[in-house]
Amino acid sequence: MWIIIVGYLVGSLLGGRLYGLLSGHDLATSGSNNTGARNAHRIGGVKAFLIVYGFDVLKTILVLQVSGPYFWQTALALTLGHIYPFWRIRAGGKGYAVFSGIIWAYDPWWFIGGLLILLLLIKMTGNSRETGLIMLVLLPLAALGSIGDFIWATLIAIVIVYHHVKEGKA
Repeated sequence: MWIIIVGYLVGSLLGGRLYGLLSGHDLATSGSNNTGARNAHRIGGVKAFLIVYGFDVLKTILVLQVSGPYFWQTALALTLGHIYPFWRIRAGGKGYAVFSGIIWAYDPWWFIGGLLILLLLIKMTGNSRETGLIMLVLLPLAALGSIGDFIWATLIAIVIVYHHVKEGKA
């Protein structure tokens, strides 16, 4: 059960803050003032995006690999830690990269398929914000084989959508 607490604490370690330390660009005070990968791309380009997104996905995958029977509770804790980090409750990310890590840890094929769909939708619409929201249905779809998994996956997606809508564009 300790892994759930570890999940929240690790979730609170943000790739955007790491990028800020490495580059000297504080994402919380630049661009959209969000510490997420999308704002990192605005400020520092593809390299910044990859650092922030990669760190946040990797931290999620690593913790979930050791979560055992507490996979979903830990996934929710990672999400809440990322969105509402303990060190500054309203300074977290939107949760997309953590969500990507959860999908990868749950089933890498769903992640790969989702990434291809996301890239296609972005190319077709030119809009990464709303297409990102569309991708939140992937995990509940992947989890349809188990009602318990489906409920947890849906709850996590709802938390991210709620936070996204509450915070507005970023």
